[in-house]
Amino acid sequence: MKKFFFGNTSFRTPALFLLLLLNIQACTGLKPLIPLDPARKPEVLEGCRRLFLPGKYRLVHALETVTPEGGRGTAVGVVVADPRTRHFRTVMMTIEGWVLFDAEAGERLVIHRAVPPFDKPAFAEGLAEDIRLALLPPDGEPIAWGADKGGAPVCRFERADGRLVEVMTGGDGIAWIRLYDAEGALRKSVSASRLEKAGLAETLEIDSNWPPYTLRLRLLESEALEERHGVNPEGMPFGAESSGPEEKIGKEK
Repeated sequence: MKKFFFGNTSFRTPALFLLLLLNIQACTGLKPLIPLDPARKPEVLEGCRRLFLPGKYRLVHALETVTPEGGRGTAVGVVVADPRTRHFRTVMMTIEGWVLFDAEAGERLVIHRAVPPFDKPAFAEGLAEDIRLALLPPDGEPIAWGADKGGAPVCRFERADGRLVEVMTGGDGIAWIRLYDAEGALRKSVSASRLEKAGLAETLEIDSNWPPYTLRLRLLESEALEERHGVNPEGMPFGAESSGPEEKIGKEK
């Protein structure tokens, strides 16, 4: 199939080429990228992928949620994620260890436990999207790569649902992951700081435009899991398993 090139961007069809041009011109979110020397592509891609988990890990975070009305909540989050299979299981609990929410995602999002107000499907889907965006690398090669006007390396990946994931690495110790919808509007952004090891940022801040909220995560523990470990239940806190009915929501995105 013939490809079309624009700077460091390649397209499979002219329609995709024209669509991205229109998005860049009409949307204030996506900005044109400055082409870089093609010899730098491996270096730029390696830097972009460094934001994400390199293998199966168990992570424990201190969580803080902030709503536009000023509401705040705190919890402890545990996630076991494998970027190779794109499966993960996550548990959110109080500091006393009471499980508020327990779900896993693979081909489908399966909820094992959810207590109010965390029992709404929109909450589960939003949290799953946050985990995929912040921890799991985008599939395939970027459709565009280059630099922003400040010189920071940028990679853009197209997802199967038409959304774009933009990864930007900065020299100030802060990196960004941004999710745009098919029309080029910014939906979510993740800032990662103090990334001393691949995929293990000391702090993550996730800002969602719709529904509007901010989720702050501070890394407390991290453990690389051996290949023999499964996402469920190894690495999850005691009591996370549920003998009740499971709820399945949609397909993996």
